[in-house]
Amino acid sequence: MKKIGIFAILAVAVLLSSAIPTVGAQESGVVSITDSRGVTTTLAQPATHVASFGAFVTNTLVDIGFLNTAVILDASSAYGKSGIVEVQNYSAGRFVTVSSTNKDVVVQTMLHLVDNSTWNKTTDVIFGYGYSTLSATWSELQLNGFHVITFYPNSYDGIVKVVADIESVVGANHSVSQRMSYVKTYISNTLNEHGINETSEKIKALYASYSANTLRLGNGGSVTVDFINCAGGNNVANDTSMGVPTYGADFTAILQLSPKYVLLDGYYTGSAAEFSQLIGNDSIVVFKMDKSWNTYCPDATIGLWTIASLFYPEYFSGNIPTVPSVPQSNDYTIPIVAGVGVIVVVAALVIALRRRN
Repeated sequence: MKKIGIFAILAVAVLLSSAIPTVGAQESGVVSITDSRGVTTTLAQPATHVASFGAFVTNTLVDIGFLNTAVILDASSAYGKSGIVEVQNYSAGRFVTVSSTNKDVVVQTMLHLVDNSTWNKTTDVIFGYGYSTLSATWSELQLNGFHVITFYPNSYDGIVKVVADIESVVGANHSVSQRMSYVKTYISNTLNEHGINETSEKIKALYASYSANTLRLGNGGSVTVDFINCAGGNNVANDTSMGVPTYGADFTAILQLSPKYVLLDGYYTGSAAEFSQLIGNDSIVVFKMDKSWNTYCPDATIGLWTIASLFYPEYFSGNIPTVPSVPQSNDYTIPIVAGVGVIVVVAALVIALRRRN
């Protein structure tokens, strides 16, 4: 009888070990990111500190709740230039001008952070723009042993990936980047449901910038033009024979293209009404975009939703949609129930055998 009891206990142990997962198991903390230059940075764990060399990074860190990881920021992130309220009370010493002409100062600033034990070259990461003008700065920092990750997306999906990469590096969850992806999918699905999937059925629009008496129209390979496409618009300025992402034109070109909407660059110094006067056709609606929409941060989703609401107010309005919550079942419920079932069966078997004995 004792042998039967021992076998029963062993059976329970074996079955439970196969049915119930190990609760304390953790996934590897290794983070590996390939940036806009094709350089891959691999970390054993999420970064403790980061350098936010771009307002787009600072905005993203604010939105994902990890601004406290930034120990140094670039001058464009300062409140006076970026309008980011969360850095309004930061001291001037927290900012440095990151430019092709200020490379040595940037490098020395980072080395000083290492010397005073604020920065760890092994665990910490520098985020920055992937502009070619900054290549020498990034190379010099890497020669000094710093991790550098650069970004230079040319599409909405590219911006989502930037946010997701930053989330990964600092150890944040991916709720923000997932919502950004969801909004694009939501817009696309809604338009398809209403039969708006052919070019001829889409709202005619174009992107325009104007400075130094030079008008440029958005052609392709840019975030701003991708806004039009993702929002269900038809970019009538698209011309495969012209350069990308923009090409020079005059105001008669806008009249000839006859868009319903002109998305005006947020950096245009005048108003939408002033630009409309330059076009000379009141039937063409000019909408001036927010400067932050054309940056590599979650604000891009605000821009996409706003433009979709502009194009199709009958389908899109109100707050930006959120990812539907899916009821989460406890991963351990089924195995535990199975384990309990095994215990009951074996206990019943032991009692039955004992009675027979």
